[in-house]
Amino acid sequence: MPNSKHLYGPPKRVAARPYSSKLESFENFRNCSIANEYLPTIVKHMKVLEARSSVNPSMIDLQPEVKWFMRPYLVNFIIQMHSSLKLKPQTLFLCWNIIDRYCAKRIAFKQHYQLIGCTALWIAAKYEDKKSRVPSIGELGMMCSNVYEESMFREMEVHILSTLGWSVGHCSLEEILQLCVKFTDPDGKETLTRPIEQYKGNSQTVSAILAVARYLCELSLYERDYLAFPTTLVGITAFLLSCSMLSLDCGSKCLNRIYHDYRLTKTCHSAGLRNVTPQSMPPPFGQLPTPITPRKDIQYFDEDCDCAYDSDIENKDPADDFQSGPFISGFEGFNSINKLRSISVLMLKSLLNPPEVLVEKYTPLGVIAVVKNFVAENHLNDIDMKDLSVDCKTTTAIPSVSDFVFDLSNLLLNFESNLEFVTEQAMQYISHTYQSPMASKSYSPFNSPSNLSSFSSASSQTTYDSCYEEIPTKGGDVAMTDEIKRSYLNSSPFVDAN
Repeated sequence: MPNSKHLYGPPKRVAARPYSSKLESFENFRNCSIANEYLPTIVKHMKVLEARSSVNPSMIDLQPEVKWFMRPYLVNFIIQMHSSLKLKPQTLFLCWNIIDRYCAKRIAFKQHYQLIGCTALWIAAKYEDKKSRVPSIGELGMMCSNVYEESMFREMEVHILSTLGWSVGHCSLEEILQLCVKFTDPDGKETLTRPIEQYKGNSQTVSAILAVARYLCELSLYERDYLAFPTTLVGITAFLLSCSMLSLDCGSKCLNRIYHDYRLTKTCHSAGLRNVTPQSMPPPFGQLPTPITPRKDIQYFDEDCDCAYDSDIENKDPADDFQSGPFISGFEGFNSINKLRSISVLMLKSLLNPPEVLVEKYTPLGVIAVVKNFVAENHLNDIDMKDLSVDCKTTTAIPSVSDFVFDLSNLLLNFESNLEFVTEQAMQYISHTYQSPMASKSYSPFNSPSNLSSFSSASSQTTYDSCYEEIPTKGGDVAMTDEIKRSYLNSSPFVDAN
């Protein structure tokens, strides 16, 4: 009689053979080279998505039941769900864009606020993540303590999609961060000149920058004031601030090159050189060149071309629509730089009062240790919160920053005095000098710790008020823990399960 264990039961699972590291490096290298050819098209598409998915916070102010003080509770709940399901960072940011767009167009009742959030996360997971990570309706109901029936999630999904016109795409903060990495090139890999073995994954430098920047981007989900700024500028500010915390100057130098090209374009146009455009100029040092590909719509013979001549193109100032680097919606000189300064002050306010959910999430990745040391070394806890007020209602016009915000943002964003835009803008403040709290201490932007070894490329894994003095640390470096097990939340922040 044959052995029964070979006839019955499921077959034994054979352990998968480890993927070749050399093959992975070669594939990543080829993907980077191919993606560079489509970079102009990708940036153009992201610009369209950003304009199409923008949110007007004034419309959310008109909600009769859902108020802004409820938002942090739902953000905490969604972040916990996002971490337990191990979804992509793009999914979290897309989820909140869906929630904000829906609440700006429809009346949301208090008892349905959590249902809207869970359904938006469900839609975002279907759009961004792989199929195995998308939660089922049963899991969504379990996370909400079985308060909502399964049919309610289906009905809410159709209602949200119909409200958004079935347009889910969004230029998320994560995509802006990836675009910042591509244009600033912190580790020198985007020029495709590194050894092939180094393209297996993100370097420690890039992993550290992305980890800190994602922490700052998730902090921006809690406040209404961030919705008054374009998504692009919020992501760029988070990237610049993370580079400053890690003692890296790649972000500020890239911004200086962008400003230099902007001034050069504007100067050439004012001098009568109409044919000089940002596209015809050579790329700045460290920026990827735009590949030249033949256009399919070019007419090579005059008799075949019936296009009318547009005189407005010749008279248009190319500096008015200057696009460079991660500024996909256009760079406007001091206007854009002052907005970055204002956002950095808002992020400092969020950093001084971090939610416990994010503290628990980013402590194993070493982010909280770097942020805490940056705040302590620069004595940022001593700043009066009343001086950090930023008027977010006038961002459509050219914003002006005070002397205090000017000095503070230079410290936060690592804007040194030798940068071109800092030198020119500082001339506006010579007549009236304001002594900021940082003026009494000698600050060097390269004094902050750079614990790059404590970060991991797995930083994409992912409420109340707390302070950094209560965060325990282990000798400055925080070791990375194991992956968070998939767990389900049995409590609801809004509806009592009983």
